Amino acid sequence: MQRRKKRVGLVTKVLIAAFAIYAACTLVNLQLRINAANAEQQMLSAQLNEQKLINAELTDAISGENQEEYIAQIARESLGYIYPGEQVYVDISSK
Repeated sequence: MQRRKKRVGLVTKVLIAAFAIYAACTLVNLQLRINAANAEQQMLSAQLNEQKLINAELTDAISGENQEEYIAQIARESLGYIYPGEQVYVDISSK
């Protein structure tokens, strides 16, 4: 006896093709999301490193030997304070 080969129907072929297209689109979408997440992670890592440097500088400034100089610098820059009798010159030519 000979066995007859079963033929795959048209509906089955269409379903397999649709699933393949869906899988390909899903993979492309996931890859794009992974790339975006990696870019965001790199940006956040850079921000984290920058903030660590700022924190280290502030810690050194607060607990360091130059605490008086740091306080004077902050008073000058933030509050506009000057020492008595001190003359401050502002260069307005570059503005």
